[in-house]
Amino acid sequence: MNMAKKNYDELAQDIVRQIGGPENILSLTHCVTRLRFKLADEGKANTEEIKNIKGVMTVVQAGGQYQVVIGNDVDYAYAAVGRIPGIQLGGEAAAKEIKAPEEEKKSVLNMVVDTVSGIFMPVMPAMMAGGLLKALCVMLSSFGLVGIESTTYTIFYALGDAVLYFLPILLGSSAAKKFGANPFLGMAIGAVFVYPDLTALYKSGDAVTFLKIPVSLINYPQTVLPIIAACLLLAFVDKRLRGILPKVIARIFTPFLDLLITVPISLIVIGPITDVVGSAIANGVAALMKVAPPVTGFVVGAIWSLMIMLGMHFPLVMIEVNNLMTTGHMLMLPATFPATFAHTGAALGVALRTKNADLKDIGMSAFISGLFGNISEPAIYGVNLKYKRPFLCACLFTGIGGAIIAISGADCIINLGSISIYTMPAFVTLLPGGMGILLGVLVGFVGSAVTSFLTFSDSMIEK
Repeated sequence: MNMAKKNYDELAQDIVRQIGGPENILSLTHCVTRLRFKLADEGKANTEEIKNIKGVMTVVQAGGQYQVVIGNDVDYAYAAVGRIPGIQLGGEAAAKEIKAPEEEKKSVLNMVVDTVSGIFMPVMPAMMAGGLLKALCVMLSSFGLVGIESTTYTIFYALGDAVLYFLPILLGSSAAKKFGANPFLGMAIGAVFVYPDLTALYKSGDAVTFLKIPVSLINYPQTVLPIIAACLLLAFVDKRLRGILPKVIARIFTPFLDLLITVPISLIVIGPITDVVGSAIANGVAALMKVAPPVTGFVVGAIWSLMIMLGMHFPLVMIEVNNLMTTGHMLMLPATFPATFAHTGAALGVALRTKNADLKDIGMSAFISGLFGNISEPAIYGVNLKYKRPFLCACLFTGIGGAIIAISGADCIINLGSISIYTMPAFVTLLPGGMGILLGVLVGFVGSAVTSFLTFSDSMIEK
């Protein structure tokens, strides 16, 4: 245990040293496999040296983030970096007034990706847990293990549904923090959105006014866009007030004025507008899947791995989460389900074909990590991308699997989180088009394994 801790501490020290030291780190978060740094100056980071550090798979610079790919042990590496003095885990280090490079500021795409990922990444574990708990609840009742009328069922259902019902509160915290406002004020706005009396007013259909101004209420529980837009307004109002009010007064009255200004505008203007936008997005995705499901499924599946590598997949995730909360359907995301299995299969194909002992070990390790750990990075960066053909095979058969899934009419009516061999039974039995999902995943895995086996050669190792 002590040796493991020492190794992670050494890994963290090496990364921070080559990244430009603690003073170059504005913030640090992590996802399933990556340390996601936001740096004051990415030019100070020695990328090639970081790639050569033992324990680092690769480095990805995308979406305004400097992403160090660690793999399964990212939690331990993240904690070790956090033990280094001068590094703030989580949000932006407000005390550091170093300006970001000018080219970063001009990149609208980077700003969008960074914003969306910064808002959704902290909330995704809770959302996935909620989805799995709802799936467990449905399975227990379907097999007659728990009665729908029982209090046990009620508690199980509350465990899963509460996360989604109160999603505006969770997103209020992460969105406000991302935009530079107080996260607790963001949560307060989210709490207003799901306040029982307002929800009852919406359901009653009675006319609602605020200071004689008509208010068009929407069903805020489980919504996504209204709270994000409201927190953006909150940050704008807060910044302006602090620039106008004397510091002594601002400290006391700014939070009060923030809510007094932001909440009414959100209910009167932002809510109805974002509701229309959200519905338009959901209807657009539904129309696209209806007109050309195999083409859409193939394209989404084929480019999914590239989007993840570039850190650009969160906008699609946000669209699909909005669709789930707006219409109860996620029609596009199922096309990405074969991705992890396809890359795992490609790594297996290389491992079975190669006579190189080191590559065989790496390939089998990546296969095991992908199949049982649901982590594709070891396969992608350790094998497939390095030799190119396995990566192309995986992308191709992810697309083919995605097309099969789209044709089957697969629909994520419940957010079950990531698909894996452990959650596959829930995906197959609980979701429309479940057998299509199973077939698409099998095609992705087997097709990638076979084509990688046939197209790989040990002569590629020397290139």
